[in-house]
Amino acid sequence: MKRWLWTLTLLLSCTSRSGSADERRAAPPAASAWSPSAAAVALQASYDEEAAGRVEPSLAALDALPAAQREGYLVQLRRGWLLEKLGRHEESAAAYGRAVLADAAAVEARLGALVPLAALRRWSDVESVARQVLERDPGSYTAQIRLAWALYSLARWSDSEAAYRRLATLYPADAEVRSGRAWALLKLGKSAEAAAAFVEVLEMSPRHALAQEGLRAARAAR
Repeated sequence: MKRWLWTLTLLLSCTSRSGSADERRAAPPAASAWSPSAAAVALQASYDEEAAGRVEPSLAALDALPAAQREGYLVQLRRGWLLEKLGRHEESAAAYGRAVLADAAAVEARLGALVPLAALRRWSDVESVARQVLERDPGSYTAQIRLAWALYSLARWSDSEAAYRRLATLYPADAEVRSGRAWALLKLGKSAEAAAAFVEVLEMSPRHALAQEGLRAARAAR
């Protein structure tokens, strides 16, 4: 009896060792350790600096990269963002432009560029870039409202009113959209219609300063 138990234990032990060896032979080789690129390291350093409220060092972390790596899409996109936060509108617009060159299909760099271009009052450029976005993403709210404002700023009141009206159909509770349309109506000389539109805005947002101002102007023009 003892001899039988000893034989069974030995067999089980051999089977176990054999199975472990088979499993080790069948196991896939361990993946090699990932090593971040210089651009990835710089991006992380940039994120960390910005999170700590240090925008200049956040930008400097990217600008320290070699020129070839600095021209990548992500780096230029982020440079555009940081430069705009610093109020450096021309440089921000240029960085977003380089990001567009790096990835012509993307819309986010174009959307980013709309901010510094508007700050610079380059309304024709805002119109052009907004239309580029809408070619790629027809439903973009940001591009549509920036386009409507650019048209207004270019004194193309009728086109602006139509753009705001389309947006108001899609976003009827958007006070900014409705106010923009009311101002376009006022510029078109439609003071009664503009006054009614301003009242609609104030019914939604009673303290809306631009709507209050617009209503006074529309009533004075009647």
